[in-house]
Amino acid sequence: MKALFVTILLFVTAASASAQSPRADKLNERLFDAKVREMVYRLRITDEQKPKFVEIYRRYCEEMIVAWGDHKRPSRPTTTEEAVALQKRRMERQQRAQAIRIRYIDEFATVLDATQINRFFDVESNIQKKLKARISHHKDGNMAPQRRQRQ
Repeated sequence: MKALFVTILLFVTAASASAQSPRADKLNERLFDAKVREMVYRLRITDEQKPKFVEIYRRYCEEMIVAWGDHKRPSRPTTTEEAVALQKRRMERQQRAQAIRIRYIDEFATVLDATQINRFFDVESNIQKKLKARISHHKDGNMAPQRRQRQ
C-alpha cells in the first residue's frame, strides 16, 4: 500500500513539474490508473463493475480537476481584503467540487452497490489526503519515509 502512494506521489510531482506536455499527460494517466487500482481495491469493485466505473470515474476526475483549478498555493495574504478574496476563491472552488460530487452520485449508483456508494467519497478523500501529505513531505526535502536503523 505504501508503495502505491509513493508511486502516486512521484507521478503527481513529475506531472506538476512538467506542465501540460505529452509527458505530463502520460504521467497524469498513470496517476489516474493508480487511483483506479486503489479505488477498486478499497471498494472491492468487481471485474464486471470496473469498466463502467472507470468510464464514470474518469469523467468525474476530469471535472474535479477543472473545478479545483490551479493547484499553486497563493502567497500569504497581507491585507484583510486579500485574505477575504482568497477565502472566497477557496470556497467557490469547494462549491464547484461539491456540485460535481452531487451530480455524480446517481451515475456512480448505476454501477456501485450501497456499501460502495457509502464508502466512495471517504475512500477518495483518504487518497487525496495521503497524496497531499506525501507531496508536502516531498517538498520539505524528504524523498522517502525515514527507516529506523538497526543497532
